[in-house]
Amino acid sequence: MPGRHTTAIAVTLSAAAVLLSQAATAQPAAAPFPAGKPVSVYVGTAPGGTNDLIMRIAVRHISKYLPGKPQVLPRNMPGAGGVALAAYLYNVAPRDGTEIGVVQRAVSVMPLVVDPNMKFKMQDLTWISTPTESTDVCMAWHEAPVKKLADIQTTELILAGSGGETAQVRSLQKLTGGKVRTVIGYPVGAQMNIAIERGEVHGRCAISWEALKSNYPEWLREKKVNLLVQFGYQRHKELPDVPLISDFARTPEEKEAVNILLLPQGVGFPFMGPPGLLPEVRDMWRKAFEQVWQDPETKAEAEKIKLDLAPVSGEELQKRLQATYAASPKAIALAKEMIAEDGK
Repeated sequence: MPGRHTTAIAVTLSAAAVLLSQAATAQPAAAPFPAGKPVSVYVGTAPGGTNDLIMRIAVRHISKYLPGKPQVLPRNMPGAGGVALAAYLYNVAPRDGTEIGVVQRAVSVMPLVVDPNMKFKMQDLTWISTPTESTDVCMAWHEAPVKKLADIQTTELILAGSGGETAQVRSLQKLTGGKVRTVIGYPVGAQMNIAIERGEVHGRCAISWEALKSNYPEWLREKKVNLLVQFGYQRHKELPDVPLISDFARTPEEKEAVNILLLPQGVGFPFMGPPGLLPEVRDMWRKAFEQVWQDPETKAEAEKIKLDLAPVSGEELQKRLQATYAASPKAIALAKEMIAEDGK
């Protein structure tokens, strides 16, 4: 039985169970995309976060690339850490292409490593596009005793946390054998960062490289933080000297397990639709997103929030989901063990 601060992936499962129990029976595929009908693009967060900003950038420009140039409406559906929206898309949303959504990346592996009885299958949703993969980093303040990752073998690294970053912290501990402790109680990232500046803690994990560049460029410019390790589907081109967490896997099974846990970074900020969309509707959406990420106005808005567009296609995302969910039982069990609380 997991402790009360289980993995980032496992957050708010009790609320999710209620939402999922209310989900309607999955609908059959509907007629092709209806011309002139408004289109809704949901995001599984409240307004203001990175996922919401990305969704709204796409919404503002994608109509011109859809048949009939329909009205495209941004909608928020927060709940259960993104599970509510995944359940809605899988069980309730119409299958005519008029409703799609951006589901938080952590949800991508929840049915595999948290709860196999969830009422949706992530690999069966229609994966459309992501503007970029995501890379998270663990960082330490420049005045902290830990300067590089090797230091945690002899010096304890004290991190600010809310409970949501525990998957990364636990996998870091178990793969490196290092000394890491998280101080829980900071509800949002901004408060964690204030605590870091005040010297209450040494640093934090599970902050995206994109958010760090966008919100704290002076930290990087003035070398106020040391980047210890990166969590990414692959090494970020801007972080060639920061070790990748998968570098610490000692066996093929550990490597496969780490790759399971890194799927969220591999899907980034994923746009997806209900399962069973007609191929022409699926391809219409995928083509529209290919074009919108190349749109000069989209690029200009993405630059303002320091989002480096490096799109991954829906076809590739679907392949990554299928490959992850086809992982060996041993690797899946090891992935669960990596993010489990010690003794649980």
